[in-house]
Amino acid sequence: MPPIAEDAASAPYCVIGCTRGTGLRIARQLVARGAAVRGVARAPGKARGLLPAGVDIRAGDVTDRGSLGRAGLGDCRAIFFAVDVTGGIAGRGFFKPSDQIRAVTYQGLVNAVEAAKAAGFSGRFVLLSGMGSELPSFAGRLLNTIKGDLQGNQRDRDAYLRGSGLDWSIGRGGILTNEPAGRADIRVTPPVHRLSLCRRVARPDFARALIVAADTPAASRRMFDVFNARGSAPAEGALVAQLERLGPPVASATAS
Repeated sequence: MPPIAEDAASAPYCVIGCTRGTGLRIARQLVARGAAVRGVARAPGKARGLLPAGVDIRAGDVTDRGSLGRAGLGDCRAIFFAVDVTGGIAGRGFFKPSDQIRAVTYQGLVNAVEAAKAAGFSGRFVLLSGMGSELPSFAGRLLNTIKGDLQGNQRDRDAYLRGSGLDWSIGRGGILTNEPAGRADIRVTPPVHRLSLCRRVARPDFARALIVAADTPAASRRMFDVFNARGSAPAEGALVAQLERLGPPVASATAS
């Protein structure tokens, strides 16, 4: 991975939700690139056992806006919101009450955005979202059944961030897998795809695309789909080029 530019070395990248899934991979990849990383975690002790030495770990719970205010979001170069609901069956929030799921997946995003604004954050807020939340599909219906209308929450939080006044990028992943990085091509396209069990993306590849988006000017105010396809892992420049071909910025939504 190419190193982070020297002029960014002193400004940390913040990962909210850094102890599992794609958020954990974002934090690890950023460290490998030589970046300063601040991890915000509900369980700081757990985070210290998972993240490389040198990561600035701070306590923060997305259901508690005050705790995010104390986490120090204002001086960050970019904020990645990588939070998902936990607990329930398989530890992934399956069949938890829908109000608990919304409190984390939607209201948690609202709390993070408002805490960032209150702290004077002026970087890019990168949201990890799901593909095709506005389009009917079998995979979407299945997801909503086991995770309490998760796609509705995704639509609402996408709209909230778009109307927040912050600089933002929204990456919409396909079905996430635990495949290793670099085994396939990474496609970054306009946000036009339905969620499909056949359209997948390895978590480390999704993480890589989101990191590139955080620093690519053309990814400002863009939503995009990310998924794997047959082929070789792309060079960094190829990912940037795909982001630059996304088209004009998305119109701002009205925050609710």
